[in-house]
Amino acid sequence: MIKRINYKYAIDVFEFIKRVKDVHEDMYITENKERYFLKDLKIIEKILKSQEVYILEKKDVKGILLIYRSKGFRPYVKLLSENSKYAIDMLKFLKWNFSEIDLYFKLKKENPLSEQIKRTGFTMIGDRGRELLFFKKGIKQLYKLTPKDTYLAEKENRLY
Repeated sequence: MIKRINYKYAIDVFEFIKRVKDVHEDMYITENKERYFLKDLKIIEKILKSQEVYILEKKDVKGILLIYRSKGFRPYVKLLSENSKYAIDMLKFLKWNFSEIDLYFKLKKENPLSEQIKRTGFTMIGDRGRELLFFKKGIKQLYKLTPKDTYLAEKENRLY
């Protein structure tokens, strides 16, 4: 189950990051041209209070999805999971639940996650030395979708 979390889950996130090693060192945030890797509990608490963080949970944390917005600039997506199956599940969640906004992904060239990101609709727009920049354009909806139950108030009129 993927759910959004807040600062109350800081210990769980901290234990997950200690348990799962970020081999490619892509799980970081940038503030004032400084990179802060998510290895300190204070940084994790700060992120959980101000950013959108989702976890994939099956008995314990299996993956973290961070949508990082810095001073209103473009939102960067950071992803860390135990294995590629959980990463694919979180990318599908990202694809279906964030289709209306533009998203950016920055990864190291040797990261195998870049191939899966291309399959979920991201395109490579930049090659920055050792890192690749991916982009997915948001689809703006002219009209919001409404569930059909809104139109069929009486239960006997429903098809299911």
